[in-house]
Amino acid sequence: MKIRTQLAAAFLLLAVVPLTGIVLYSYVSSLRAVRRATEEQARTLAGEMTGRMASIKDELGRGVERLGDVSARDLLTAARSAREGGTPSLLGRTMLGFGEAAPFLRSLEFIPVPPPPPSREGRTAPAAPHLPKPPAGETPHRAQRVVIDVPGLLREARRDVEAAPGRDPEALAAIDSALESLAGPSEAPPAPEHPESAELPESAEPAESPEPEEPPEHPQPPVAGLAQEIREQVRAQLAAQAEESRRALADLEKVKRERMAIASAKERAETEKLLLGRGFEVPVRQQGRVVGTVRAQVRGRELLRRVLARTRGEGEIPFALDAEGKLHTINDEDRRSLEKLQLPLAGIRAGKAARWVIGDWVVATSKDPESGLVLGLARPVPLAEVRRTAARNFGYGLGMIGLALLGILPLSTHMTRNLKLVTEGADRIAHGDLDARVPVRSKSEFGKLALAFNGMAADLKSHQERLLEEERLRQEREIEQALLRTEYERKTLELEEARRFQLSLLPKTLPEHPAFEIAVSMRTATEVGGDYYDFHLAEDGALTVAVGDATGHGARAGTMVTVVKSLFSADAGSSGPRAFLDEAARAVKRMELGRMAMGLCLARLAGRTLTLSSAGMPPVFFHHRASGETEEIALQGMPLGGLASEYQERSLEIAAGDTLLLMSDGLPELTNGDGDPLGYPRVRSLFESLSGKPPQEVIAGLAAAAESWTESQAPKDDITLVVIRIRA
Repeated sequence: MKIRTQLAAAFLLLAVVPLTGIVLYSYVSSLRAVRRATEEQARTLAGEMTGRMASIKDELGRGVERLGDVSARDLLTAARSAREGGTPSLLGRTMLGFGEAAPFLRSLEFIPVPPPPPSREGRTAPAAPHLPKPPAGETPHRAQRVVIDVPGLLREARRDVEAAPGRDPEALAAIDSALESLAGPSEAPPAPEHPESAELPESAEPAESPEPEEPPEHPQPPVAGLAQEIREQVRAQLAAQAEESRRALADLEKVKRERMAIASAKERAETEKLLLGRGFEVPVRQQGRVVGTVRAQVRGRELLRRVLARTRGEGEIPFALDAEGKLHTINDEDRRSLEKLQLPLAGIRAGKAARWVIGDWVVATSKDPESGLVLGLARPVPLAEVRRTAARNFGYGLGMIGLALLGILPLSTHMTRNLKLVTEGADRIAHGDLDARVPVRSKSEFGKLALAFNGMAADLKSHQERLLEEERLRQEREIEQALLRTEYERKTLELEEARRFQLSLLPKTLPEHPAFEIAVSMRTATEVGGDYYDFHLAEDGALTVAVGDATGHGARAGTMVTVVKSLFSADAGSSGPRAFLDEAARAVKRMELGRMAMGLCLARLAGRTLTLSSAGMPPVFFHHRASGETEEIALQGMPLGGLASEYQERSLEIAAGDTLLLMSDGLPELTNGDGDPLGYPRVRSLFESLSGKPPQEVIAGLAAAAESWTESQAPKDDITLVVIRIRA
């Protein structure tokens, strides 16, 4: 495939695919944002419906509670006023307490306490003295029942507000709004729940029996009078039977109406209970006794319809779902729309989610905890505009890509023409012609590419020459490194031989002595160390112990150790420690070994006497078993090979159980990670704590302490320890 074709394909790939991705992402993100905003608004509106429903129910409850404060006598007075066609102004004033909930009241009803049953003598117990007596001809219980329509109460309340000195415009506006609401479509008027306490219609009152006709003024003949009397009796019986039939039919009609009213009232009460979750009634007390109940009949369906209608917006469908799963909407058209959406009513009723997404609709719900009524709002998501915008943007993008494609073809042809020259030059270089160059015909990037190609060819030639020179130097370095490795191996072999020679200078075995237990430890810092220890056991049983430390390390230190070893082997047993140090210092001085020197400490144990002398060595620690004290014995003297010095000598009595420690300066000068030395006081304390143990355990304890102090790091100086314990 030619490069210009590749450029065009790459352009399409890098332009169309990202543009499609951007448009799809913009569409999905916009859709998600719109849907999320719609969900939030729908959920907020559903919560507002539930709050509005609860607020109205609370106002209804508070208004009914205020009616409970009205006395029973005032209620009965209001009842008579209502029966005579008037308006109970006392109750009308209380309607102001219902506030926004007033339009949803159907009626107010006062139900007195039923009268007591008759006594055994057949007489009715006297009425309570606190209740007024009913008018003549009325049944006490029936006459005191109060059923008052709400519009009359509101009109009376409006007259009271207008007549008041301080006229309240807000109260008048609220009453007018309630009257306008009541003037709209409402539910059927209430019917009493209890037939025995309902008002009797005028037609239900028992008819009076007809008055008997006056006897004629002149007497009738006996036979004619008897016939007339028989006719009158028959007429009276027929009239009585007709009246009885009429009363029976009236009673049947009354029972039918009462049953229908009871059924309607029960159905309405159940519906209101289902929608509102509670009833609105309050007991009325007088002189501490309950004399009746004030009950408010609420237009529950109208209340629900108003709440739903107030929330409805353009394209939105508010609905409600009661505890029995019955769907309530504002009108049948909304019901049909919800049925087309196939709402999951069972899931909404169970409260499985607060919002649902069904196609292009978002359904948000909120549940009233008191009644179990679910208030919801179905809201369409405006997806059509989002889709149109995404399609329009995609079309614009494709048009711009088409225009760019028409321009990329000639541009790619011009670009590839210069690339051909670069390709030919690269082929010549590939065949070994490092003097190949490309003509520069442009100042664009292709011209710069040609210049870079020419520079690359020149650099390649110089690099090739430099690589040849570096290869020659590399081979020379390899030869030199091979010689260095040979020399290193030779020196390593010499050092190994020197180390073996130095170790051969040390005693192969420790002397066996019936009076002393001996343990030795040496740890060198390099291949050939500068520390030295040795023993000389005389024929008389005297044991001479030497511990030395040459300056430096390596071969020179090994040479100094060899010299002292020779002197010690030749003359250690013939003279005392101080005499040997004097003679050895003079011998080393005569050798003229330069600045080399060696410290040496000698301890001679003969019988129960310990003789010590030191030439520049650390103190000797001697533990007395009898007293439990550790003595630090420091003797002055210059190292062998240094300036002339007078060496000191000290003798001590030894006893069974005493322990002697001779050491080089490697242990007390051992440093940790912070550079702090172990120090002579710590070494003395460690030795004193271990002195009661065998010499080998003493050395093991000191070695463990040194290992812990340096945290297992390699020492920088040789460490030599000699421990001698006096046997019993």
